[in-house]
Amino acid sequence: MAEKNYQNSIDPKVKIPSFTGSLFNWRPKAVKAPDESRNQNNITVTDLNKELKNHTIKAIIKVVIMDFLSEYLSYNKLEFSERSYILRVLDSLRTGRPFIEPHTFFCCIIFILYAFLAFSIMWNFSCIIFGIILKPLLSDNVNKNKNREVSKSFKTNLKKWLIDTIFNMKPLMGVPYFSTGPRDLWSNQWHQIYQEIFKELGYNPIQNYFKHNKFLGRILGIYSAFLISGLFHEYISIVAFNHFSLDYITFFLFHGIFFILWETVENKILERENKILERGKDFEENFGTKVFKMVLFLPIAAFTTPLFAEPYIKRLNYYSNLYIYKNLRKWTNKNCH
Repeated sequence: MAEKNYQNSIDPKVKIPSFTGSLFNWRPKAVKAPDESRNQNNITVTDLNKELKNHTIKAIIKVVIMDFLSEYLSYNKLEFSERSYILRVLDSLRTGRPFIEPHTFFCCIIFILYAFLAFSIMWNFSCIIFGIILKPLLSDNVNKNKNREVSKSFKTNLKKWLIDTIFNMKPLMGVPYFSTGPRDLWSNQWHQIYQEIFKELGYNPIQNYFKHNKFLGRILGIYSAFLISGLFHEYISIVAFNHFSLDYITFFLFHGIFFILWETVENKILERENKILERGKDFEENFGTKVFKMVLFLPIAAFTTPLFAEPYIKRLNYYSNLYIYKNLRKWTNKNCH
């Protein structure tokens, strides 16, 4: 009875999932509406084999690219200043000296691409593993054994979840290098593994506390979510590298402020455009508008890249399956002798 009242107190149309049903629901907005051909009952072993082949090819290509990037980063050892990137930027405004060398900045961009591929490969490997688990479920009729209702229900739910994950869920990584703004980058293109956590811990509590002022609650909520993300990355840095620098907190707080300013300006522009248009019509972004937003946003995002990348580049040991430079040196030395 209590559960029913709780359900009704939220929204009678919203179905609250069971605890076990919500365990894997860490990307609730990532599932796309399946077309008829990708419906659970229409997926065959042949469809699965095609999808597994596609993921395998993509994973192999990405692993090879990552190995080349790893070789480049390990071979080109960089001399980093112990002074934080943001402090070097402030020093540059005062003294006029460059705050980062072009090659160092290029290596930071390379590292972001490396991180992007790492998360992307993780998704491909996950789908391959899920596909291996799904294959016997597609071959087997889960309704055969009527005496084992619990087992039947578990298999049916597992099969549905695996099909949705492999066929109907957006990849873990989008295309961050084509982001049209902060919201597009952090809500759509970059991985969403921790988005719900940061939202639950930062955004929602602050927004609920400032119910009397929704605008202030939204601004402080966004800022809180980015702050928690920065603290989380600082914790990773302390555990992995025994290093604390405030670089990640600065990086995410900057993007939090930038997010708020971008949204405020963009909303003002949209309100003005909608007033110019006929009543009942909303402003729709065309290709030119998206390109213009990319040209504005991506250089600013790239400017902050060293804040995120430098601590990793300084302390990570890169592993490559290719060992291109090492093998070339061995081959050259052998032929010389």
